[in-house]
Amino acid sequence: MDGGPFRVPRPTDRRVASRPEPTHRQQAEEPRSVNETPKTVHQAATPRHAMREERSVRRFVLPIIIAVVLVILGVVGWFAWSKTQTVATAIDSSKYQAVFFTNGQVYFGKLQSFNNEYMKLTDIYYLQSQQSTEEAKDSKNPQQTSNDQGNVQLIKLGDEIHGPEDEMILSKDQVLFYENLKTDGKVAQSIEKYKKP
Repeated sequence: MDGGPFRVPRPTDRRVASRPEPTHRQQAEEPRSVNETPKTVHQAATPRHAMREERSVRRFVLPIIIAVVLVILGVVGWFAWSKTQTVATAIDSSKYQAVFFTNGQVYFGKLQSFNNEYMKLTDIYYLQSQQSTEEAKDSKNPQQTSNDQGNVQLIKLGDEIHGPEDEMILSKDQVLFYENLKTDGKVAQSIEKYKKP
């Protein structure tokens, strides 16, 4: 009987036929307890591999988390510091301030922050030049000031014909800048002289 091209004849060698069965098939497996998990080589390697991956993730993620936390703390600290450094801290309340407006006017007085959009000026003075009648005739431009500093007079706000109160609420948009005046400056000394009866 021919088995065809795929059938291979069996060897007739007796050594192969009398070969003993492998020992692992002959021995019966020992009974295991229900809670015991089978141990394999693959399972033993998995925790080590997982630990290595976890360590490499920690090495990568931990510095990023620290950097993000430091950036957040830096931003929060900067905002907190900038809130304390407001207009109010730049104003020396023991001195008078010169307030320069965008329209060219200058007022002197005690400046304080009113709110986010406005400032308050009290005890207000301004400079007015006194022209003689001859200077007024010679001057072609009424806005032009005299070169002679002796003709400038310090005027207290409130003495005008319309009788304003000695207080101004100023829009911060209209204030160009302000300066703290020295106590020994001419304007501060003139204010002190005006206050003395």
